[in-house]
Amino acid sequence: MAAKLYSFVPLMQAAEQASLKGHPSAVGAFNVNFYAQAEGILEGLKRAEAPGIIQASKGANKFQGGADKIQYMLLKAMDNMKFGNPIALHLDHGDTKSAKDCVDKGFSSVMIDASKLDEPQNIETTKEIVLYAHAKGVGVEGEYGKLAGVEEDIAHENTTYADPKFVPVFLDRSGADALAVAYGTSHGPNKGKTSALNVGIVTESYAGLKAYRMNTRYFLVGHGSSTVPKELVDEINRFGGTLKGTSGVPDYMIKNAIKEGIRKVNIDTDLRLGITAVFRKYLSDHKDIEKKSEILGVIKRVFSGETPAKDKDGNPVDSGGLVDPRSYLDPVMAMDPGILREDYRKLKDEAFIEVMNMVRERIAEHVKGLCVMFGSAGLASQVDTGMTLEAMAAQYGK
Repeated sequence: MAAKLYSFVPLMQAAEQASLKGHPSAVGAFNVNFYAQAEGILEGLKRAEAPGIIQASKGANKFQGGADKIQYMLLKAMDNMKFGNPIALHLDHGDTKSAKDCVDKGFSSVMIDASKLDEPQNIETTKEIVLYAHAKGVGVEGEYGKLAGVEEDIAHENTTYADPKFVPVFLDRSGADALAVAYGTSHGPNKGKTSALNVGIVTESYAGLKAYRMNTRYFLVGHGSSTVPKELVDEINRFGGTLKGTSGVPDYMIKNAIKEGIRKVNIDTDLRLGITAVFRKYLSDHKDIEKKSEILGVIKRVFSGETPAKDKDGNPVDSGGLVDPRSYLDPVMAMDPGILREDYRKLKDEAFIEVMNMVRERIAEHVKGLCVMFGSAGLASQVDTGMTLEAMAAQYGK
């Protein structure tokens, strides 16, 4: 069975229908950067019998050498696993250029983040991508309001909340399928005070969609929703990390947001922390790993500070504060990009295979748990798989 990608629209429609029947549900959207991470997410979704959205940011596309490489990597993982749950491949926080590129390179949904613009410009920029993407059946997500924190090249110091009364207007005028509404969540591992969260914005926004009978066609998205488990941070710090002041969104708040109308929940930081915890512990437990694995030796030198760590923009990163796996995996990509794009089990490096299996398992268990919390466990069979990209294009064209 050849792997197939779907627009995120039928996935969120299934979540909305379940919610209307009294089972609050949202589809998990998980960011990916390398092959083992992709398999881990897919395995977690498989265990939960959940549909899922695999997200790649502009930075992830650059890390792998292009959007087409990310698409290839995901389809390869799906084929290798004989994975059959409905999956969307989504661009996270794109601009006009990257969104169009991802539409052309086989992504099944894209986000255009024009939140830095004023509302009329934001709508027009989003509409431009909608017209381009819908012609191929590709779903589109916009953003309204500003989320605090840094996500790739989008940075806002403070949150600007969405006006719930304008949410239906934004969706109607732009034609976007989904909208990330700013209600106080933020990007990164330091999310600040939970008092900043205003779930009432979600409640009112969703009520507006229902009032105009838009809720089965347009959907609300929650960004910056990682839970940042304390045990993961403690594990990282126990093995050389220096993370301080971390905080996530409590489980009960995510559940409440889903109950009030969120149908897509974005998770990135949690996965980064889990991956980093695995590497730190493994390198600590295997002091002379460079004698057994050239690849892990390269990674070890970044964690030790011998090789300077850099962020996605090439700026220095303190080795103790490493969170983004790309910072310590980038030297591996310099050795051979295929190492992190192909099935790692085909390599003749038993230690690297071992640690990647651990990464895969850590991610799988966390994703499974999140799907249960999001109410999407068991939802895979409820997705209308007849809504292929071709069928979506025909529907948009009517």
